[in-house]
Amino acid sequence: MDVFISYSRTDTAYASELAELLQSAGLSCWIDQQGIEVATSWSREIVQAIDQCRAMVVLLSHASNNSTNVHKEVALASEKKKKILPLDIEPVQLSEDLQYHLAGVQRAPMTNIDAIIRALEKLGLAPTTTPQAPKIVREEDGKKSLMVLPFEDLSPTRDNEWFVDGMVSELISALSNVKALRVAHNQATKEYKRYQGQLTAYAREMRIRYFVQGDVRKFGDNIKISVRLLDIESGDSLWQDSMKGTMNDIFDIQEKVAEKVVQGLKVHLGTREKKKLHERDTENSEAYELYLKADQYQGRQTREGYALGIRLLSQAIELDPNYTGALRFKAYLLTELYRLYERDPKLLEEAESLSKRALEIRPEFASAFQPLSSVYRMQGKFAEAEAAAKEYIRLDPENAASHFSLAFFYDEIGQPALSLEPYEQAIKVNDENLSSYFNLVISADRAGDRERLLKWARAALPHFEKRLRLSPDDEHAAVAYATLLEYLKERDRALEALAPLTKKADLDGVSLYNVGCIYSRLGDFATAFQVLGRALDVGFSNFELFHNDPDLSPLRSMDEFHALLKRVEALQRG
Repeated sequence: MDVFISYSRTDTAYASELAELLQSAGLSCWIDQQGIEVATSWSREIVQAIDQCRAMVVLLSHASNNSTNVHKEVALASEKKKKILPLDIEPVQLSEDLQYHLAGVQRAPMTNIDAIIRALEKLGLAPTTTPQAPKIVREEDGKKSLMVLPFEDLSPTRDNEWFVDGMVSELISALSNVKALRVAHNQATKEYKRYQGQLTAYAREMRIRYFVQGDVRKFGDNIKISVRLLDIESGDSLWQDSMKGTMNDIFDIQEKVAEKVVQGLKVHLGTREKKKLHERDTENSEAYELYLKADQYQGRQTREGYALGIRLLSQAIELDPNYTGALRFKAYLLTELYRLYERDPKLLEEAESLSKRALEIRPEFASAFQPLSSVYRMQGKFAEAEAAAKEYIRLDPENAASHFSLAFFYDEIGQPALSLEPYEQAIKVNDENLSSYFNLVISADRAGDRERLLKWARAALPHFEKRLRLSPDDEHAAVAYATLLEYLKERDRALEALAPLTKKADLDGVSLYNVGCIYSRLGDFATAFQVLGRALDVGFSNFELFHNDPDLSPLRSMDEFHALLKRVEALQRG
């Protein structure tokens, strides 16, 4: 027998996946299918298997790090001078026992299949066949995992990216209404644009089996859309098709694409799902174009982007006063403009009016309650804001955004303890949303719930590591990752994660401020002051944080902080 796999019952899925991989490569494996934590005693069978194996692979996680049986297995393998290959499921500071037995042994990430095979070859275990990747995703809940990749703009002028991205967003939104599908959210599609690796590797990381690819040619009023549905696991193209038309046909074309995807996946739709798939906010193609352009501008997350988006949505609403999507979107942008830049009460008054108008047209239009809740919160009407957020959940409980909205409300009114449960529910609905993880950890810290903080910080780390593997230039994810490491008291790793950020010349003001906060918590006050000063240099303007952010408490008695406050006060005066 070639390989003994040592693991915690918590990590059974990883152990099974690894066994499948190694067996496909022609290596025989021993794996306790019942899970080592189940055994009431350390069985003779396990001892014999370790004695007979040529090498041991131990899966390292917080669960296995605390497992007595894993410690015993590694100790016995070490005593018998077996070759040991440790694989990291997640970053973990090893216990003293494991440190002793694994001293000087190179650890490899569980996600790097090629590295695992190479490491086993170095240990003298050469595969007899070309290794085949394990199944991309296990669909225990019966849902098919799907992602719509960014479509390519093949227009002659190559200046219709706003239209192409908008079409993809609409397709994702339509397919998300199909209960048999687990559709990757729109942010993941946007992030894929920066990914440089192979699609099969990406599919393994994201645990997605089916992908929709496409391209769009738009010239004037004429449109041609080509779409393909791929099964990464089998390597098959399940279908491909091209559709032509004009902008007046755009809604029919989008519906046909969604229908083709569902048919290609052999998914049965219920009556309500069919209705949702064909639901339209507007029949006005010109208004729809304006909506898509507004979506591109708001993606910039700048004052100018929000203002341009609001202007375009106003034009869309003039063309179709009953365009509920545009009414809700404009209301959202008005609340964001108020929250981040302009404290003009008229912005909130208009946002409230637009949200209510959308709900008059479509009383079950759940997402309209999100900007309405924000309006009430910023007007100080907390009871109304809470009720609106809860109504959002009632109408759309399978949408992580609805639970996130309620959690964020509690955060904003200074009730972090109340935000914990809805953040957890948002993660339960969508366990890939990094904001839910990060906000939950921050709220647990503010609520003084150390147990929850540690639990969710540990759970969040692998997700942020995956994001940074796929998008190493995502500075916001990098800052959050360093923050999580600091919360877990992993000082050296936190400093290692911060080092490239502090050297980055074009880091934005929000990121610089957050990096300064981490250095403050770590006790590196000189670097904290330097980075906070840089944040002000590049336009960071949330000045209230300098007065009330608890992360800066260690700095407030120092002369350097008083000098920093003078700069802040001067900037506030203009």
